[in-house]
Parts: sequence; structure tokens; C-alpha cells
Amino acid sequence: MTDMRFALGMSSGMKDYEAEASTKKAELFSKLLSSLPASPSIVEVGMGSFPNSKFYHPSSSSNLDIIGVDPNDSMKGYAMSNANDAGLTKNGNSVRIVHGVSEALPFDDNSVDACVVTLTFCSVLDPEASIAEIKRILKPNGKFLFWEHVLSQTDTNMANFQNVMTLTQVKVADGCHLNRKTGETISNAGFKKVDLDYFELKTFSYLNPTVAGIATK
Repeated sequence: MTDMRFALGMSSGMKDYEAEASTKKAELFSKLLSSLPASPSIVEVGMGSFPNSKFYHPSSSSNLDIIGVDPNDSMKGYAMSNANDAGLTKNGNSVRIVHGVSEALPFDDNSVDACVVTLTFCSVLDPEASIAEIKRILKPNGKFLFWEHVLSQTDTNMANFQNVMTLTQVKVADGCHLNRKTGETISNAGFKKVDLDYFELKTFSYLNPTVAGIATK
């Protein structure tokens, strides 16, 4: 699948998923933003078409500096359109997007207040290296918000199905693995604190099992 076709598909094909996830995501982003200093720098890794734009709510006293990182340059137009619609490019807020991969983030050590990663670790080449990079660029006490579909922890039949289907999914969905244990990977990455929840959405079959939370460096 070409980058352009994948960008188009992701910009329109995940709307039902995002609608179901919206309430929990909004709560998680609200928790993140309330914990950050004034005018924080936030790196969103694997920004894609920026479906998370609606969850960033800047206040008049705390403008947001959001930097998206994505290896697919065809996502940029969709991402900036969503950023504009969410009011994230005016009133002192800023959004910019850079080309990059999660295993080699183009930022200095201890340089950003928060990192956001949603539905991205399923398709990165090296989840452990990616999480280590996030930890590297975060300032001390920096926050890492994550939301990922994972291997089922409650349903053996579903887990078996995810294992069987992963090879096909990788081929048709830009490297997406259905059977990763991202919660364990984050928990074992050496963060000072990891607040993590496992839950299951209702209507998306092998994408239902989810881990989400906030880790503190």
C-alpha cells in the first residue's frame, strides 16, 4: 500500500473507532494536560492524520506547542486540516510536523514536557527502542500518554485469532501487528510511574483489546 493511499484510508476509515474511543480518550488527555506546566511542548509520535486534535484543549494562559512526528509525509495535509479545525494553530498555539521514525526521534535529550502515542506501537519496527527514545527526550517528570490495541488478556480464542491474523494484517495495514504486548513493554521500560488500564472496546473485533494510560519519567 502506498503512503498516499494509507493516509487517505486512515483519515477516513477509522472514524467509527475514534467515535467509540472518544470518551475514554478525552478523559486521558484531560488528565495529561492538567498535569503539564504552562505552555508545554508536546511531541505526538505517529501523529498520522491527527485524530487526537479534538482532545487538546489549550487555555488562554497555557498555549500548546505540538510537534508531530510521522514517517508518512502524505499524512501532513490531513493532520494540519484537523489541527486548524480544532483551533490549534491560532491564539498562541502552534502545530508543526516533522518527518521521522519512533526509533530515532529528532529531539534533544530531556527537551519536551510530554509525548503522546496512540495506535502506533503496533506498527513500529522496534517497540522497545521507540519507548526508550520517548523516555530519552522527555524532561524529568515528563509525561507519556499512550493508547494501543494489544493481544487480548481475557479471551484465549481472540488471542489465538490475533496471532493467526497478524501476518496478514502486517501486509495489508502498513506493518500493524495484532498481537503485541505493549502494556508489558511500557511497564518494563524503567519509568518512575506507570498508570495503565486494560479494557476492551465493543465493536472492532481484534482491535478491541486496549491498553491506555500515562507514564511518568
